[in-house]
Amino acid sequence: MKDQPYLDTSPKVSDEIRKTTCYMCACRCGINVHMKEGKVAYIEGNRDHPVNKGVLCAKGSASIMQVNAPSRLNAPLKRFGASGSGQFEEISWDEARDMAAGWLKPIRDKNPEKLAFFTGRDQSQSFTSFWAQNFGTLNYAAHGGFCSVNMAAAGIYTVGGFGSLVNQIGTISNYLCSLVWLKIMTAIQLKWALAS
Repeated sequence: MKDQPYLDTSPKVSDEIRKTTCYMCACRCGINVHMKEGKVAYIEGNRDHPVNKGVLCAKGSASIMQVNAPSRLNAPLKRFGASGSGQFEEISWDEARDMAAGWLKPIRDKNPEKLAFFTGRDQSQSFTSFWAQNFGTLNYAAHGGFCSVNMAAAGIYTVGGFGSLVNQIGTISNYLCSLVWLKIMTAIQLKWALAS
């Protein structure tokens, strides 16, 4: 055994830990983001957070790919080939802004309500309404209205829980009506999943 090389079975994964919340869904679970040399190296659940108590779902664990994915865009892209050809070239942010303004200005000048848009799950959902109304359209939506935000709000108003019902089983099990409500919500979610 003396000739065997030393193997560090618990290498240090970070030189700094930043505590924050996950934004992969509406639950806002607490996370510890491990930084190494200024870059995200690892994400784990925060055991001291009241919502998830250290438990982190697969989506939350995979959120590291939002910053580390090799396919992540670092600059605007402009298509130069035929539609569907997959041919793109990087352009500057100024050129991208000017292109977008060129497309949007005629709509805003003539009929701003013709613009309809949807923003995905990101940190700008609260900005969506402000931007759309200043553009002159009421035809907009953000991800939250179509996903788990409504379920989380219903959970708060009915059982007083924080976000994810999965993390509140102890609280829910104390209330018979909550279990009935949970069964109804699960059936609705299953119906939506099967329909899509």
